[in-house]
Amino acid sequence: MDWQIIHTVLVFMQRTVSTIGILIIISGVAIALVQYLFYILTGQLIQKGTKVNDIRLNLGRILILGLEFIVAADLIGTTTTPDYYAVGLLAIIVVIRTLLSFSINRELIMLSKER
Repeated sequence: MDWQIIHTVLVFMQRTVSTIGILIIISGVAIALVQYLFYILTGQLIQKGTKVNDIRLNLGRILILGLEFIVAADLIGTTTTPDYYAVGLLAIIVVIRTLLSFSINRELIMLSKER
């Protein structure tokens, strides 16, 4: 079996999953911006301040989803990394992103309880 082919496929999978995560985050930000502008232009934001929390809740969920895809891409990347330095660096990145996802998730839980 040719290991170069497997390596190439894994790198392609890593980049694809990472790109999907980035696209999810960008689409979430775009949706949140459109919702915010809609609420501002229709005057609904002034009438009910909870609309901002709805936008934050939806954006937070999308950010967590996008971050999970990026973490998955990093995990795939560890299989293609030959040295311990790169594996350690990827592990630190995964820990930071996981902590970020955890903190966003806790805030979302608190926001949803306020509703």
